[in-house]
Amino acid sequence: MKSYFKKNFFLKKKKKINIGDKSMSHRSILYSLINKKIIEIFNLLESNDVIFTINLCKNLSVNIYGPINNYLVINFLKKKNIINKINFIGNSGTTIRLSLSLILNNSFIIGDKSLNKRTMYRVIKPLCLIGYIIQCKKNFFTPIIIFKKNNFGLKYNLINISSQIKSCLILNSINSFIKIYIKEKKNTRDHTERKIINIKNKNNIFIPNDFSSISFIINYLIINKKILILNFNFNKFRIGYFDFLIKCGIKIYFFKKIIINNEHNVKIILLKLKLKNNVIFSNIISRMIDEIPLLLIFLINYKKITKIYGLEELKYKESNRFINMYNNLLLLGIKIIIKKNYLILKGGIFHNNFIFSKNDHRLFMSFYICKKELKISNLENILSSFPNFIFIFNNKKNSFYVYK
Repeated sequence: MKSYFKKNFFLKKKKKINIGDKSMSHRSILYSLINKKIIEIFNLLESNDVIFTINLCKNLSVNIYGPINNYLVINFLKKKNIINKINFIGNSGTTIRLSLSLILNNSFIIGDKSLNKRTMYRVIKPLCLIGYIIQCKKNFFTPIIIFKKNNFGLKYNLINISSQIKSCLILNSINSFIKIYIKEKKNTRDHTERKIINIKNKNNIFIPNDFSSISFIINYLIINKKILILNFNFNKFRIGYFDFLIKCGIKIYFFKKIIINNEHNVKIILLKLKLKNNVIFSNIISRMIDEIPLLLIFLINYKKITKIYGLEELKYKESNRFINMYNNLLLLGIKIIIKKNYLILKGGIFHNNFIFSKNDHRLFMSFYICKKELKISNLENILSSFPNFIFIFNNKKNSFYVYK
């Protein structure tokens, strides 16, 4: 039975926003498998996906205490006995891609109904070239069983633009002391490289705010012409949506720039926006692929004809976002044309309707911040990446909420 949630309007005000970066939360926890020391993690994102990563590490004999109030302690020095080798990772594709090279022999990995329909070919292929013996369902679907782990070294051309596959191979190389050479077609997120350089001399890890989550607040502020001060992680491979807003003419003032744990962190104030662009090319889309649903919601508020290229990667997310966004926008009366890997947005008469978020957290949150009153399916989707979404955006009992 599908659940429905009726949206209201929101604005976060007067209170500090702490939303730990999900990608960095995953990586910080998995480093415990290759670093034999005690690590403290602050501002950890307590989402379902991150919890599954924590449980996976616990299954691999690591002692973990927490998370409590976004704080976690990992003690690798004191190992515990492995109870079982069956690892359930829910709908967290990030967990399985990053950790597959670190999981023990004869381990069984399975996801939920949604994850079991997503192919893991891109991560299984290079591991098989290294010498892993892996069994999985047809079309490289989970469940996955790792029978044996050999390490022969590898020179791998990373054709698919995926930082998760790159991180998986890097973690395997460090853990096994085998040289792996990776050539990227395009530069991808470098959280793993930055963290490895930094963590050797650090026992404390502070995770900055996630721009992917902050972008929902930014989007609402721009559409509703509000002003707010925000701080977040400013990694150049994560801020494609921010660069798009700059090119569109948004006025932003930076009044703090610092480096924390080898990651750039900024504090900004948003001022105003005048939309200029009507064509968005694939070179910027690759750095904002997670924000595409949000981008479409942003564009339909300005009723301009816009072409967006380079959307092929959307088909391999938590759902087929390429098709699902198309279908939902049609339900809202938006004129949209889709081709193989691009779409043309023509605007239209926006009206109320039901939205089917298809077990995809970003679809739910993107449509939630529309100006219209909508009913959106599967509220529980937000637990995978932004568990405080409703608390921040729809709570009349605290200063987060502002009436329309």
